[in-house]
Amino acid sequence: MNESLIHIEHLSRSFQSGEKNMTVLDNVSLQINAGEMVSIMGPSGSGKTTLMNIIGCLDKPSSGQIRIAGVDIQTAASDTLSALRSHYIGFIFQRYHLLPYLNAQDNVAMPSRYTALGVADQLTRARQLLERLGLGERMTHRPHQLSGGQQQRVSIARALMNGAQIILADEPTGALDVQSGKEVMDILHGLHQAGHTIILVTHDPEIAVQADRIIKISEGKIVSDEINLSRKVATIHKSFPAVVPARRAGIIQNFFDVVSIAWQALNSHRIRTLLSMLGMIIGVASVVISMAVGEGAKQKIIQDISQLGSSTLSVRPGLGWDSPRLDMKDSLTAQDIELIGQQPFVKQLSPVYTFNGQAVVGTQQFQATISGVNQDYFSILGLNLLSGRLLNRNDIENRHPVLLIDNEMAKTLYPNLADPSGEVIQISGVPFVIVGVIKAKGTLFGSQNIWMPWSSLRERITGPREAINSIDIKIKEEMKTENIKPVIEQLLLNAHGRRDSYVHTDNMMMETLQKTSDSLTLLIACIAGISLVVGGVGVMNIMLVSISERTHEIGIRIAVGARESDILRQFLMESVVICLLGCALGIVFTLMANLIFPLITQQFVMILTIKPFILSCCFSVLIGLGFGFFPARNAARLSPTEALSRE
Repeated sequence: MNESLIHIEHLSRSFQSGEKNMTVLDNVSLQINAGEMVSIMGPSGSGKTTLMNIIGCLDKPSSGQIRIAGVDIQTAASDTLSALRSHYIGFIFQRYHLLPYLNAQDNVAMPSRYTALGVADQLTRARQLLERLGLGERMTHRPHQLSGGQQQRVSIARALMNGAQIILADEPTGALDVQSGKEVMDILHGLHQAGHTIILVTHDPEIAVQADRIIKISEGKIVSDEINLSRKVATIHKSFPAVVPARRAGIIQNFFDVVSIAWQALNSHRIRTLLSMLGMIIGVASVVISMAVGEGAKQKIIQDISQLGSSTLSVRPGLGWDSPRLDMKDSLTAQDIELIGQQPFVKQLSPVYTFNGQAVVGTQQFQATISGVNQDYFSILGLNLLSGRLLNRNDIENRHPVLLIDNEMAKTLYPNLADPSGEVIQISGVPFVIVGVIKAKGTLFGSQNIWMPWSSLRERITGPREAINSIDIKIKEEMKTENIKPVIEQLLLNAHGRRDSYVHTDNMMMETLQKTSDSLTLLIACIAGISLVVGGVGVMNIMLVSISERTHEIGIRIAVGARESDILRQFLMESVVICLLGCALGIVFTLMANLIFPLITQQFVMILTIKPFILSCCFSVLIGLGFGFFPARNAARLSPTEALSRE
């Protein structure tokens, strides 16, 4: 006696339609043994397709019990049902249900994508099945390139891919011509003879009578269950192995399988994929370019400061660059200049008096910032002479009414003169003669407009005063600023009896400016990063649309054995791949922009570093996972019967 493979007792299935409860199957009981060929016959709407879906583990009954190979379908977990579909049940659908963007071989191999079978073995077995069914020369053809009979044979090969013992054929010849229908039935008979359990769902009496047993169903009830005495076929006894947890692929193989499946799907919809990536391309390019421009600006700043020399110090009143104190503005005196100038580490030294006054040239009046300095100041600050001469010791000692201006002021005041030396500028009503034009190397921050002897400034304009704005120092080359700084601070502390001044170095300025530049770069990158988030929202929207368009595909994948987690991973991987491809194209766009940028401006350059690229790739993955999860979860939760019903 055959083993009872499918056992159904008092099975009912109802659906809610509006406010009414529709019963599609009503108290159905039957048994199907291993190796049988059974036809379930009935008119449209009789419930035979619903019964097939329940037997195929695509649906669950509202009440009653169904066991397949000893597994209670009513209480079985989702993964257990997927394992049954993957390893024991094969579907042959009336409309074939082949994925249009896969060729015949890949369509056949699809069920094995959710098993531990290696990729090479998957393709080999798919090729062998197609050759056995007479499609050896059609393996690379897509469904639209095949006839109806050929598509149905591909569907049969797919049902056999994982060695399914139960073949569920739903109107297998319904969409075929007579000859193709006969060929398909011959194949099913051959499978039956090989020991497969064949369940035909049909409304065609000519197909039903080819089975060993005919079950008639009407209005959800079995009206007859008879042995077909007119057909005598030797029954092949084949015991059905106990159901064990389905063997799935390991982590590494599963990852590569998911990537391959996602790539196939994306490659088949190139335009949609490119549009999905557009937001990521713009976002990544914006972030990387903004950080590269920020890095270029920072390096320019560092370069300009370094040109001033690494051995300069500036003594200033107060407690620090960021801690001005009005009560300490007069803390530096002429005695401090003499005290510091006597130290062995000092190479050059200059006091700096700053005064804001009114300058007059002809009929032009303007406010000017005047710096009173000595002859060493220009060397300390690295100022280059463009024309005329610099200040000398005689100018300082004799308080000569001379001054120097920068080249920008010279262009503004004397546009027609190559060298304005000898021209007169009145400062607060006092005439001064221009003796030279200079240009500061650190022009990024601007330079003082006018320089004159500090002694002339005190005697001719401001009057005698003890306080000075700063003392600029250049130390000897063998000395280090970090060693000299505490020495000067201690000298002034001892001289004044309190701490009322500080020593400022170029390194301090550089560190502060670097921090400010980094903060600004980060701010700009964050603003640019908003476009990455917008790109992620775009990916999510496209994925939601994609899922609605590919609902039928999801149903097919579930029917051939995909678990919810497999569907979730596939669509999640598609989202990640879209974001990573967008990231890669964004990087390519950035490299192109790096070549074009020098043609636009020479003020500073883009400096590309590895950090923005790594951050962009990481954020692209996170965005793909974050914004792709919701659509992927929706796809994984689709009902297989509803998904399959959508074309």
